Amino acid sequence: MRLPTKLAAMAGALCMLAGAGANAQAASPATVLQGVRIIDGQGGAPIENGSIVIRDGRIEAVQPQGATPPAGARLVDLRGKTVMPALIAGHAHLGITNGAKSGAAEITPANVTRQLQKYARYGVGTVAVFGTDHDFIYRMRADQRAGKLTLPTIVTAGHGFGVPHGAPPVAMGMDQVYRPTTIEAVRKDIEKLAARKPDLVKIWVDDFGDDKTKKMDPALYREVIREAHQRGLKVVAHVYYLEDAKRLARDGVDLFGHSVRDRPVDAELIALMKEKNIGYIPTLQLDEAFFVYADKPDWMQDRFFRDALDPGVEAWLASPAYKVKQVSKQDLATAKANVLALHKAGVRVGMGTDSGATIPRIQGFAEHRELELLTAAGLTPMQALQAATSGNAAILGIDGERGALVPGKQADLLVLDANPLDDIRNTRKIHALWLRGVPLEGLR
Repeated sequence: MRLPTKLAAMAGALCMLAGAGANAQAASPATVLQGVRIIDGQGGAPIENGSIVIRDGRIEAVQPQGATPPAGARLVDLRGKTVMPALIAGHAHLGITNGAKSGAAEITPANVTRQLQKYARYGVGTVAVFGTDHDFIYRMRADQRAGKLTLPTIVTAGHGFGVPHGAPPVAMGMDQVYRPTTIEAVRKDIEKLAARKPDLVKIWVDDFGDDKTKKMDPALYREVIREAHQRGLKVVAHVYYLEDAKRLARDGVDLFGHSVRDRPVDAELIALMKEKNIGYIPTLQLDEAFFVYADKPDWMQDRFFRDALDPGVEAWLASPAYKVKQVSKQDLATAKANVLALHKAGVRVGMGTDSGATIPRIQGFAEHRELELLTAAGLTPMQALQAATSGNAAILGIDGERGALVPGKQADLLVLDANPLDDIRNTRKIHALWLRGVPLEGLR
């Protein structure tokens, strides 16, 4: 893959994209991508040598080989390429890390913009941020929706709900989290959050593996769920333990933002998740990131990985600051077994990594590595791609706009030089990213 290495080039490309998008809206021409292998993101059989018609930033038609393009359309020859929906990073964080530094002080508009640019370079068209955003993210989201800012789409939970002196740790940069101790405080905090119109609500309920840390009182998170649902908001939970997951499922949570890792999922949890249509984002790469860099896998020498590293991160990973968490090896094994069991049972699985929450969770690269880990867990490449596109869109409640190559959806497209159905690592062979129907220049 040939990636730009200077953020200035990326920023210029994004400006070009914004201008091109405005012109496209004025003239409303059709653009036709021709000669491509089309993976629709929904699991349908690929269309070989097909074409995609785009108009006004949306997909107008997906056509088989030999279809006649609309009169006056601009034709783009992409013979030999594969087109799929842009990746959706279903669990991420923005701004917390900055090179080898991390913390709340790093969460600035400039750093968030820089990181969104990186996600774009890695083929990500939507980034879901679970509960750690500062308020300026709402202004950025508003500018996106008004067409003033062209970056990967932000899906935000705003300020999440955690525990006083517990999860999530303030030291990690989670300084904007609500930490209520009473039902009345929950109601007031939800009212404040809902006024900003977040896309969903995040709760942290477990102890982060520290038995001295207090979990969230179930009465409090039940109230968060109840109040959120009254306002039409989905609730995503940070989980680790099976019993917490079952309690949350019974209480109506909409999405698990991590894997159950303390033991295998059981029939009760599976039945609850299927009955209540609860989504599952396993974040396998989160567990791997706690130990894998000490093992120095071959992919650490690949340019695709190295280009994702901020200055200073390579040295940080080789220093004592990177503390290996041995238990995460077993956590990863359990997580892989559990995602396969849930997938086979018919639970909707998404793709997320918790990238950007800590320095070793490398934004952009982590999402592609997660696809590889999902296939190592037993999903097929097609199923892994579904998780990262239509699966995430449905879980996050954004499937009306994105996640599949079908007429009416926003034209966020990832163009690849090779077929990821042959090898899931071919998602790393990025030829171009189209956002809102316009190619992002500078990826080559």
